[in-house]
Amino acid sequence: MRNDEGGHLLPKRETNWFRGIAALMVILSHYAEWWTWFTPVEGDGAVFQLAFTKLGIYGVDIFFLLSGYAMVISLGRNPMNKHFVWKRIKNTYIPYFIVVGIIELISEGFVSLQDFLYFASGYDYWYMFVLFLFYIAFIIIYAIIKNKGFRVTAFCIFTYIFSRILYDKGMSDFWYVSNIAFALGVIVGEYESKLKKIIDKLWLPLTALLAAGMLPFIRWGLDGGVPFGQNPEDYQLSFQLAATVIWTLLVLILVSKCRIKERIFAFLGKYSLYLYLTHTYIFMQCINKLEGSYAGRFAASALVTIAVSLLCGKLITSACAYPFRKQKAE
Repeated sequence: MRNDEGGHLLPKRETNWFRGIAALMVILSHYAEWWTWFTPVEGDGAVFQLAFTKLGIYGVDIFFLLSGYAMVISLGRNPMNKHFVWKRIKNTYIPYFIVVGIIELISEGFVSLQDFLYFASGYDYWYMFVLFLFYIAFIIIYAIIKNKGFRVTAFCIFTYIFSRILYDKGMSDFWYVSNIAFALGVIVGEYESKLKKIIDKLWLPLTALLAAGMLPFIRWGLDGGVPFGQNPEDYQLSFQLAATVIWTLLVLILVSKCRIKERIFAFLGKYSLYLYLTHTYIFMQCINKLEGSYAGRFAASALVTIAVSLLCGKLITSACAYPFRKQKAE
């Protein structure tokens, strides 16, 4: 392990690799849940199945940490500008709009105005809905506030209020538990140089401490969410938030200090958005239309998801870049 002098705290290659891991965690958590629809799971198998279903929220923690950090690094010291906003639209909203729009059209999902509004806002894809609102909040806050400390404070306040609203509305916990990871990503981006010095000096004991700190939360999760025999209703949210913070900080150090040569997950990380957007629809199609064992159909859905995601990513990226290539040619 090493850290490049003068470089960013979170190098691009490692962030892509961890995005690939995060996408795998989210998809595996869904597959583990869907597996119980078709095959009963008991004994040790039930423990493994539960463990895999818990991976999803930690995968989202990774995505939000890296997204919040990337927002700050992408803007840099520049004032908020059209190029920054367009980049968010081009890299996130347009892919969502095209991919999910095609899925909805094929599924005949647009039957009312509410369906279209939900589609336009990403509401039916909760991760996209939350991500879009974080993007909008970041753009507004950074356009209005110039001071770094005030920006961070304002964004943290927004994160709390937004998450509190989701909690009070009775949304499922995955709508708001990981949101703190995005705010942490913004903080890391703003105070990158100071944090880099701390991590360079203390990364080993911090890694050991945070890894050890995750152990009771892993046990808690595998025990069914009952924190050490206490009343789960009294401690559920606080334990979830604590687990998110500890895990996010651990990932922060790992991304910063690890130099990973493995390329497959780094490659998949570039297409993680497409993997997320397509995997549910493709899974349902493979399960309902293919024959053979359920294991074979699960495996087929995973392979098709990768192939379709890569194809969508290549086509949409090329289409978005075409007007700029044409302008340069002229």
